[in-house]
Amino acid sequence: MYNPEQPVFEEQPESNIEIAYGIENVPKPWWKAVLFALQITLVDFTPFMWAAGFASLAGIDQPDFVPTLLCACFFCMGICTFLQTTVGNRLPIVQGSSSALMSSMGNIAAVYGLPAVWGASLIGGLIQTILGITKTVSKVRAFLPPVVVGSVVTAIGFVAARIAVQWTFSRQEPLYLVLALISFLLALILKFKTKGMVSQGFILITVVIVGVVVSSFLGIFDWNAVYAAPWIKIPRLFPFTGLSGQPNAVITFTAAAIIGGFSGYMGAIFESVGDYAATCAACDEIYRVKHIDKGIMASGLGCMITALFGGLPCTSYTQNIGIVAATGVASRRVTQYAGVLFLLYGFCPKMAYILAGIPKPVIGAVFLISAASIMFSGIDSIVSSPRTLRNTLVAGITLTLAVMLPYQCTSTYKEWADSLPPFLNMLCTSPVFIAVLCGVGLNVLLNFVLRDKEK
Repeated sequence: MYNPEQPVFEEQPESNIEIAYGIENVPKPWWKAVLFALQITLVDFTPFMWAAGFASLAGIDQPDFVPTLLCACFFCMGICTFLQTTVGNRLPIVQGSSSALMSSMGNIAAVYGLPAVWGASLIGGLIQTILGITKTVSKVRAFLPPVVVGSVVTAIGFVAARIAVQWTFSRQEPLYLVLALISFLLALILKFKTKGMVSQGFILITVVIVGVVVSSFLGIFDWNAVYAAPWIKIPRLFPFTGLSGQPNAVITFTAAAIIGGFSGYMGAIFESVGDYAATCAACDEIYRVKHIDKGIMASGLGCMITALFGGLPCTSYTQNIGIVAATGVASRRVTQYAGVLFLLYGFCPKMAYILAGIPKPVIGAVFLISAASIMFSGIDSIVSSPRTLRNTLVAGITLTLAVMLPYQCTSTYKEWADSLPPFLNMLCTSPVFIAVLCGVGLNVLLNFVLRDKEK
């Protein structure tokens, strides 16, 4: 019989993360919760990258396209985050534009046009919603022991670390590298040599001091883009209808586009299952069946709404797990406040451009600390499993492939990987997707198919 309160694991993995505010706790006074929420938005602002990447893949170079898409993404990010934290799995999870879905949708836009993208997004979100409502995804929980989910969470930690390193070294000039080092050291000092609000808000404080104040003093904060951006811009349905070079239709449903788009949704679903586990580990919460089903359902609903407003489909954000693990602030209310701020960014492009003006090396250096917290949260789950050769192979091979295969397919074998269909390309280049498939597959093979016969 289906029991939504059933733990995904028979034994709950231990966590070494100190929780300052639990999921249902609300920081007081109210302004403290708002500051924590602002801290979340300073790290979870990757729609800036995905909007530009989507435009590049789609071959759209019109000057107003990326700013309009960016506002739509932030607006929908707020809606999706609020859905997830209220009617979804009610974990402190930020929903945001997905890199996997951005890639698949960008390819669709290049071939079939933007109306086909919204059609594929709408159908993909509908299918995902149905998978959540029918409890389909959670039925695989028997194949997700702590050694598997721990491997997935560790892979997510490597993804977060890769993002942090890419941001840290996105500018190689000595000035930016010095700012990154200062940010890293200041973050450590604030985290371990202070208490209370300062320690819990070390990311926000570091980014504001180094990323805004010091960067402005040095003349490298991009205030010109902030001044040029309008204060208010109201999001509207299907904002790109009639865009030059695109079909005049509002939305179209093309079979090939829907299939190609859903390949991205499959990757996002697998990543979300891992993200939910990592979030529960970071919050010291028991990972339950309801978290999977309600989370996938709410994510699908959010993607359907996003398609109507012309944004990129949303999925759970790994970055926010790192913030929870590093700060100990797991409050669901704080994440809801962050959702409201994302909505405001969608209405106020000037606020969004302030975030974009912070030098990436500053954000990346601070995010290294969060990435480390995620990674060792996963390792804790792995070592909590029985130390058998089978489990060692499951974790070892899964992590090896999840880390090294994407590296090889984006460097040595890039030409070959780029020639593959979108789904196979994602299978070779998405660490979390690889971790889920390999972890589940190896666990089934070694612990079910090839298990020892009972004597």
